[in-house]
Amino acid sequence: MNRSELIVAFREATGLSKREADWFVRRFFEILTEGLKRDGRIELRGFGVFRLSTRNQAGFLNPKDGRYYGATQIKTIKFYPSQPGKEAR
Repeated sequence: MNRSELIVAFREATGLSKREADWFVRRFFEILTEGLKRDGRIELRGFGVFRLSTRNQAGFLNPKDGRYYGATQIKTIKFYPSQPGKEAR
């Protein structure tokens, strides 16, 4: 599901206008991004946890000039869904 599909689903579930649903979804992702930058972790009880993770990106060899570009670290977001029937402690 991409952002536009999420907006349509949210709109159908709430009865909001397209503009209002679009604003809400965009704002949710902005808040999610700000929280991950600040804390590195966001927990939505009963839904799951978003965590900021660092991983090594693979290095590569440029075929034109033969230079090797080494691995770099990149930040990714990982999502861990809540387990059904398990309450948070």
